[in-house]
Amino acid sequence: MADDGPAWRKLFSDEYGPRNFPDTKGGAAWAASSECLRGLLQRQYDGEFRLRLILRESVDFRSHPSRDPNWKGDYDWGPDLALCCAEVWIERKNGRRKRVDTMSTRPRPW
Repeated sequence: MADDGPAWRKLFSDEYGPRNFPDTKGGAAWAASSECLRGLLQRQYDGEFRLRLILRESVDFRSHPSRDPNWKGDYDWGPDLALCCAEVWIERKNGRRKRVDTMSTRPRPW
């Protein structure tokens, strides 16, 4: 089966996350992050590439007692626009990756 679409482009939270923008006013970093994502998603929509969001356990995993490293809801992806990427994957600390954008419930351990 041939993959006829545009090339894939990996996207990490380091490229667009609110923590990357100075927040001189409340919410400025979030707004800048959203604008960055809008630009990338527009380029995806225009067919320049397909975005594959990679949520990394070592960087984006939230800290709370009942967190699950296999569940995308326990990761900090920034603005919800990030979930509009063509694919969303989780990368565990051991380097293994799994596609999670199609999951609607918590997965079994992998």
